[in-house]
Amino acid sequence: MRIAILAAGYGTRLYPLTLKVAKPLVPVNDKPMIDYLIEKIVNLKKKFTVKEARVIANNKFFEDFVSWNKKSKIKAKIINDGSNNPEDRLGAIGDMRLAMGKIKEDWLILGGDNLFQDDLVEFVKFSLANRPYPTIGLYDVKSKKEATRFGVVKLNTRNRIVAFEEKPKNPFSTLAASCVYFFPRQSLDIMDSFIKSNENVDASGKYIAWLVKKSKVYGTVLKGKWIDIGHFDSLKRAEKEFR
Repeated sequence: MRIAILAAGYGTRLYPLTLKVAKPLVPVNDKPMIDYLIEKIVNLKKKFTVKEARVIANNKFFEDFVSWNKKSKIKAKIINDGSNNPEDRLGAIGDMRLAMGKIKEDWLILGGDNLFQDDLVEFVKFSLANRPYPTIGLYDVKSKKEATRFGVVKLNTRNRIVAFEEKPKNPFSTLAASCVYFFPRQSLDIMDSFIKSNENVDASGKYIAWLVKKSKVYGTVLKGKWIDIGHFDSLKRAEKEFR
C-alpha cells in the first residue's frame, strides 16, 4: 500500500490566512494540520506494509512543504502539481491521479485539510477485504440539516454505496463522505476513464457520484470526531476539539 495526501488546494475560504500559508500547514494547537495525518501513517506502518507516503502540493507552496518534510516523522515524496493560483489548479481528482503516477498499487488517499480521530486501522482492514473495489471513509453527522453541507451516501445492508448526492437539500441519510479513500490497483483504470471523459476534475464528489454508477464502491463509518476545515468557524472548532 502507498499513501498520498492531497495538499495542493488554495484554501480560498480561509483567505487572507491561506494567502501565505498552505491550508494543511496551518497550525491547529501549534501543530500543522498535516502532522495529524502523519501520526496516523506512523501508526499504520506498525500494522500494514506502507511502501511510501506522498504529498501533492502546488507550485506556490511547494518549497514550504519541502521545508516541512525535513522535520516530519515520515520522509514523504513531495510532488509539485505546477499550479500557482486557484484558476490553474488541477483539481482534486487531477491531483490524486498525479500523486499516484504510474504506480499501479493499492492507494490510501487522505485530504490534507481533514482532521479526524479514527486511526484508520479498521478502515484499511475493511478496504483490503473488499478489494478490488474502492472504499470511502464515512462519518455520521447525525443531523440531516448538517448533512446538507456535505456529499451524502446511502448504504445497503452489505455496506455498498448505492447512491451519492453532493450537498442535497433533502438528504437521504446522515452519512457524509470524508476525504478518506482507498483505491485498489485494479480500480485505477476506472479513474483514468473518468479523467479522459470529464473536463472538470476538481470536485472529488463528482467522481464518487460517477463511480458508484460504474463500479461497486463500499463505505464504512469512521469513529470519533471529524472536521473538514473549510471556514474559520471549523478552524476554531478544531482548536477546541483536538486540544
